[in-house]
Amino acid sequence: MQRLGRSRWRGLLGVVLLLAMPLGAWRFIQEEPGLLPVRVIEVEGELHHHSSALLSQTLTERLDGGILTANLVELKRAAESLAWVGHASLRRVWPDRLLVLVEEHRPIARWNDDGLVTAEGVVFRPRAATLPAGLPVLVGEEARAAELASRYQDWRDRLMLVGHLIQTLAVDPRGDWRIELVMGTELRLGSEQVEERLARFIANAPQLEAVGQLLVVDLRYSNGFAVRWADERQAQVRANSGRPEWPDNRG
Repeated sequence: MQRLGRSRWRGLLGVVLLLAMPLGAWRFIQEEPGLLPVRVIEVEGELHHHSSALLSQTLTERLDGGILTANLVELKRAAESLAWVGHASLRRVWPDRLLVLVEEHRPIARWNDDGLVTAEGVVFRPRAATLPAGLPVLVGEEARAAELASRYQDWRDRLMLVGHLIQTLAVDPRGDWRIELVMGTELRLGSEQVEERLARFIANAPQLEAVGQLLVVDLRYSNGFAVRWADERQAQVRANSGRPEWPDNRG
């Protein structure tokens, strides 16, 4: 009989403990920020445009919990909401530190009027005061940002071999490509065979520039290009012919 009574008491005690556990866990969650607070947010990584102090402040404002209950997913989202932050990762360091690893976006060009674009074609729009000076400009629809960034990097390298730098690379909604060079020359490539047309300009650039300052080179021809020089001379030249002609089939 005594054994039966003890068994019942043990069972009742077990039930009480099971019922108390959620209450204890709830109380711990409520009190944990005070018992085990996050005292330090340490930022690592290159931060040229967002200082570690600004990032720490942003995360502190969004911090809800102590070292065990801090929502790292929400804090990661808060860090990456800053325009210049491309990627952030966080981990807990016992007993009271959050370590934040940050990678900033690295722009290769301006994007339209108000943004920047990375080599991967990621467009972001920071505050105007943080926009770097001296970058080339890519112009187009945002859906084509990756294509524009890729072509810019390829064409930049190819044009540098003949001493030219790209000021603006643009593609309009119809798919027509246009390049403005730093020296002031506009290259019109059209929408078809743009790689071949650019190669045609590169092959003939030294001979054309020997004549004078180029204003416009219209390469939208199947077998040549039209040229306008700064002194208002104009000619249409059959590719590699070395003499002015009137090629056909512009498109």
